[in-house]
Amino acid sequence: MKHLIIYTHLNPNSFTKAVVNEVEKISNDIGHETKIIDLYGDKFNPVLEFSDIEYSFMDGEAPTDVKHYQDKITWAEHITFVYPLWWGQMPAMLKGFIDRVFAHGYAYTYDENGPKGLLNDKSVQLIINTGNPNKTLSESGLQASMEKIIDDGVFGFCGMESKVTFFGNISLSTDEERKQHLDSVKNLVV
Repeated sequence: MKHLIIYTHLNPNSFTKAVVNEVEKISNDIGHETKIIDLYGDKFNPVLEFSDIEYSFMDGEAPTDVKHYQDKITWAEHITFVYPLWWGQMPAMLKGFIDRVFAHGYAYTYDENGPKGLLNDKSVQLIINTGNPNKTLSESGLQASMEKIIDDGVFGFCGMESKVTFFGNISLSTDEERKQHLDSVKNLVV
């Protein structure tokens, strides 16, 4: 399988990076061809520019950086996103990546019946690291809200089936609890 890992965290020693390393290791161990996109390492520009609008809606050319990432997504059969939860959402860097790269005409289109996803040959796994315990997110309704937006508003909109896993309480967890999260990654890599 062609497996693309996309992650965003500015600290290369973060728990997010440790999860990425584990996903990559397991993916390679089971024989997948694996590539990684490090949005901070790539210094990705998350700002939607007019050239992005021209490309998406005015028959313009894809900006060079957008085309580069679209080629990687096109190559992939499965995509794993790994990121921290900041202010109840994905980091702005990743949101900007989705805004620019999952563009109209590439990831979705509209026809007489409404929106139509164009990436329905791909599956997605999201691993989201949070400061709050999972129980807190679940009881507050935030976890269900995030899953709805991720599943229906982003990836489902593009025709992709997604699964979401939350690793909660990361900022206050013990080394043993973090190790348990990392050990559970083997159950998430397809």
